[in-house]
Amino acid sequence: MSQRTTLQTLTALVLLRAGPQDLPFSTGLMGAAIAATAVINVPIIQRFTPDTSALLQISLLAVYNLAFLGVVLWLTGRGPRFIQSATALFGADAVISLVGLPVLMLIGRPDEASALGALAFLSLLVWNIAVVSHIFRATLEWATPLSLGLTLAYIFGGSAFVRMAAGL
Repeated sequence: MSQRTTLQTLTALVLLRAGPQDLPFSTGLMGAAIAATAVINVPIIQRFTPDTSALLQISLLAVYNLAFLGVVLWLTGRGPRFIQSATALFGADAVISLVGLPVLMLIGRPDEASALGALAFLSLLVWNIAVVSHIFRATLEWATPLSLGLTLAYIFGGSAFVRMAAGL
């Protein structure tokens, strides 16, 4: 799959028109997706939590996300879907973060933002939840309520884990 086709697939994924199964099985692509989301999120993390290392936070979140996905796939007998699912999760995060980067850099911290800024942040969060739920639904072949519950555990559990482990 060419780079252009991969980017088109990731775009379709965040628009809920493609699934993780549409991405190639490639550990290199998975690594690139992890690296892309890390690089894109560094300025956001540095702005909102300047007292803690952005690299530490990104590393902790990547470990949590990969472990969470691995355990869920192992428990459901879908381990072979790990590479494509991880690529989809990290690739989608990179795309959503890239779209959200200017918004988040302009509005400031969500707890100090204007009503419009808070609405923009909330919209990005809802979009992220919808995309992650879409990925889990396709990966696990689960009904929407189950994939939504798993998504909330994945997103908010990751945030709680990073805050706890980094001492935030």
